[in-house]
Amino acid sequence: MTGPLKPIAIIPPVVALVLAVLWIGGQRRSISTFETENALLQKHIAAARAAPEAGPSHGKPAPPAKTAKDKEPLDWKKIAAQLAVMQGNGGLGDMRAMLRFQQRLRAMTREELVAAVDEIATLDLSAEERRTFEPALMEAFVQKDPALALTQFVDRVQNSSGALTWQLSNALQQWAKKDPAKAAAWFDQQIAAGKFDSKALDGRSNSRKRFEASMIEVLLGSDLTAASRRLGAMPENQRSEVLELYSLQKLPQENQLAFATLVREQLAADAQARSLGKLASQQANADGYTKVTEFLNRIDATPAERAACAGSAVHSKLQQLSRNKKIAREDIDTMREWITSQSPESTDKLTGSVLANSTLRNHKLEFSEAAALATRYHEASGSDDVLEGFLNGVLTNGGTITSHKEEARFLAGKISDPKRRDEILSMLK
Repeated sequence: MTGPLKPIAIIPPVVALVLAVLWIGGQRRSISTFETENALLQKHIAAARAAPEAGPSHGKPAPPAKTAKDKEPLDWKKIAAQLAVMQGNGGLGDMRAMLRFQQRLRAMTREELVAAVDEIATLDLSAEERRTFEPALMEAFVQKDPALALTQFVDRVQNSSGALTWQLSNALQQWAKKDPAKAAAWFDQQIAAGKFDSKALDGRSNSRKRFEASMIEVLLGSDLTAASRRLGAMPENQRSEVLELYSLQKLPQENQLAFATLVREQLAADAQARSLGKLASQQANADGYTKVTEFLNRIDATPAERAACAGSAVHSKLQQLSRNKKIAREDIDTMREWITSQSPESTDKLTGSVLANSTLRNHKLEFSEAAALATRYHEASGSDDVLEGFLNGVLTNGGTITSHKEEARFLAGKISDPKRRDEILSMLK
């Protein structure tokens, strides 16, 4: 699903802090982008850990003064200023200082963390300053006691930033993995108390959807009935949005049938096709069409589901291929062979649609080349579906068809069905 979008289960020290700083800076990235940044930040952290401290260390033990310094009270104002500098530098700064800060937090007991929250509440800090170090404090809470993290910060859910909602929903997920019944009961109590009520005109609560996705992900592998019940309690027009918060490509194979069952039980037909199609397209990106076939067999896909998933998979795969080269006839032949094995009635229409899509933006295939291939497949199969799929595809992008109307009209003239031919020609005037 966008992306989504699934929280990283356990965020490495400092990486969580830096990612949160980037988020606070007004960035609106997807979780997949954060995971990419995560990898880059790991390199900086490794370098910081490997680099020698200032002064002559030469592998000698740290002096006692350093231990004493580590026990000094945290200067939250100073920490906020350091994080603000990191924010201004794109997330980079004094990594050693940030490591020490994170280590201090992780070494705190539950009682010390609660005391830190109480202390911060008494300080003269701006809301912006509090937001800079709050994600790091939250991570320490989640690591130490996810339930405690939730009870300490649940009042912030309604007005929280994306970073805080992400971390709190991760805390709920960690708690649910250990005790799903208690985690679900607590969550339901907060919903009943209005903690997740939406102030938006459309009634959508992003934090509620994020939390529901975290709960359902845990329940999917252990209690499908409970997962279905939770999703069914959401408004129908928001259920697919909850599922889209998954990072579907990481959905374990053993949970894919349960996920498909959940989709079939709780989503409308068109939403079912989109949800399963997204998962199929991610399988195609991973490893050609073999993985898609295995996925469709694993979920016992119906003919309608195979058709929908085939469309999503081939468009995704051909778009992926076109990033590195121009789509060739061999690519289309491979695609057609696979579609025929899954949904033979879809082969010609999808062929035309994929050819049309390959002419758009940076997909490298010239209109004349795509038209020639469409004509060849039309002549070989005798089906109007190839030409109709191609022409309907290019008609959805006015920029492509504007300079090729005569060629398009010529192709439309080859459609044997008079009604379908006239419909296309009327759109090419």
